[in-house]
Amino acid sequence: MISERILVDTAKRLVALFKWTIAGAVLMALLAVTGCAHVASTRGTFSQEPGAPLILRIERHMDTIVRGPDIEEDQHLVLELRRVEIGKRLAIPSEAVTAQFDVDRFGPSSYGNSYRGYVIVRSVSKKQVVATLKLDIIALTTDGSYKQTPRFHGDYTFNRESAND
Repeated sequence: MISERILVDTAKRLVALFKWTIAGAVLMALLAVTGCAHVASTRGTFSQEPGAPLILRIERHMDTIVRGPDIEEDQHLVLELRRVEIGKRLAIPSEAVTAQFDVDRFGPSSYGNSYRGYVIVRSVSKKQVVATLKLDIIALTTDGSYKQTPRFHGDYTFNRESAND
């Protein structure tokens, strides 16, 4: 005969196992609904002609999972700084800074619809610009069928675009 104690212990183990199974299923469902992405590579460049705005470019490749029209995409952000003051927070968008964002992918491309954030230029040299960027973007496909909210948060180093600049 099986003792009552063994049955109770087995039942407790099964209940605990069942709880973890439910928690795992809920987590997987949540990931499937929200999706996630991984930044595979990021490249920052800058250019500036005498008397012209400072142009900062970020190109990054994303591997997206579950959600979106494609599993991979290339994101392009261009910031045009008409006024550069070291250490000063410049709002995006503003008279001092404008932004353009687009995404290339196998599926329909997306374009920046709204921008909210700031840039702080930390240093500028002949070969390099270092800036802190906190920018949230809402981007849509042209038909409006897909909305994404890319974020650029952190310190970025921009290398001179070409030797001719």
